[in-house]
Amino acid sequence: MTVTVLPPPDWRQVSTGLDPVPGRPNTFSAPDFDTLYDCPILIGDQEILTFEAAGRPHTVAAYDLGSVDRAKFTGDLKKIVEAAADLMGELPYRHYTFLVIGPGGGGLEHLNSTAVTLNPGSLGTPRGYQSWLCFIAHEYFHLFNVKAIRPVALGPFDYDRENYTNMLWFSEGVTVYYEFVLLNRAGLMTRDEVLERLGSTIADYENAPGRLHQSATLSSFDTWTGFFGRSEHAANTTISYYDIGCGLGLLLDLKIREASKGRSSLDDVMRTLYRTFYKDKKRGFTDREFRDVCERAAGVSLGEIFDVYATTVERWDYAKYLGYAGLAIDVEPRPVPGPWFGASTQDQNGNILVATVEPDSPASLAGLCAQDEILAIDGTRVAQRSFSGTLNAHKPGDKVKVLYARRGGVRETELVFGTKIERTFKITPLANVTAQQRALFDAWLLF
Repeated sequence: MTVTVLPPPDWRQVSTGLDPVPGRPNTFSAPDFDTLYDCPILIGDQEILTFEAAGRPHTVAAYDLGSVDRAKFTGDLKKIVEAAADLMGELPYRHYTFLVIGPGGGGLEHLNSTAVTLNPGSLGTPRGYQSWLCFIAHEYFHLFNVKAIRPVALGPFDYDRENYTNMLWFSEGVTVYYEFVLLNRAGLMTRDEVLERLGSTIADYENAPGRLHQSATLSSFDTWTGFFGRSEHAANTTISYYDIGCGLGLLLDLKIREASKGRSSLDDVMRTLYRTFYKDKKRGFTDREFRDVCERAAGVSLGEIFDVYATTVERWDYAKYLGYAGLAIDVEPRPVPGPWFGASTQDQNGNILVATVEPDSPASLAGLCAQDEILAIDGTRVAQRSFSGTLNAHKPGDKVKVLYARRGGVRETELVFGTKIERTFKITPLANVTAQQRALFDAWLLF
């Protein structure tokens, strides 16, 4: 089937991953409906950059790249593509297009393209630029992990109903893990930076209240019923399968490397899934088949990871798994500097509306609830733009009077600022490591 784009006269570019039809301007072909439906088309005056990587042509079609160094940007993309090709052994496309569609938050993977948003101002610092590369690497690696390597529920799709799976922690979370791995192997992220980002990701889900209530598999399955209709209580009862899946990917990789004595890794799992199910059987895998591939690579049972860590809310033995690579992790509870209020707020027509309240927090103990409108602190009217400054002017132990509105009535409560306790999950090298630990670490992170 073909599609012809008829852009307005002053729109000069049509960018897509679809194959162009020779001799027919702005006409593209797709072998079937699923492929056509999967390929976005960007029409406008976007900037076009090109580069070649791993023997394939690549295009960047960007709405606004700001002042970023174009040569450096395409050079870094080339490194990411080549790192992915080295990992997987090949690239499953003839050409690839990065569609950078403008400000926003989020992206979506496709067979031979990705559509991503970009706020150009975020690229102004080395950390911001590296985070952008992580984002690009994530969406790009989805061409393997999701578009090719996928649970059976994720294609071919039934467009008339939801597609439930327990494995989004793998499809999305392990792709987060490979963001850091790919950038490290591309020479764009140091070992210390990888460890810092892994520790930060672990802290994000371990310090979340929902960690006590929802497992990785349940978070995956509940996406259709909860993620797109989130209530104000979701932050306290749910967990991100992106973040917790990254942690599971880390544990799987280290355990497979340790148990196989360095003969296998999570990379081998990815290659086996790609070859066996995408190329040979031309279908997705079941949960059991995925586990079988992982356990064959490790040569041992991975019951602790699959039966406990992925499916329950039991605590994980990070020290054991990171110890395989000669690493330590700080799991000690520590006070967070500054006063703890315990509620997030949002602006509603200039008013302060409570969005979420953390369990057992000062805000919760004071009786504040989601949807309350905060009117004043100690008799002084407050606004959303200055609210954080008002809170930070206090210290733990300070008492304040909070005037708030709820369901048409006005109430006042006393709130006592507290001290929040969290764990950093900072990952650092052990002081003394064995030759086996050093070898595993060196084979895992390269630079």
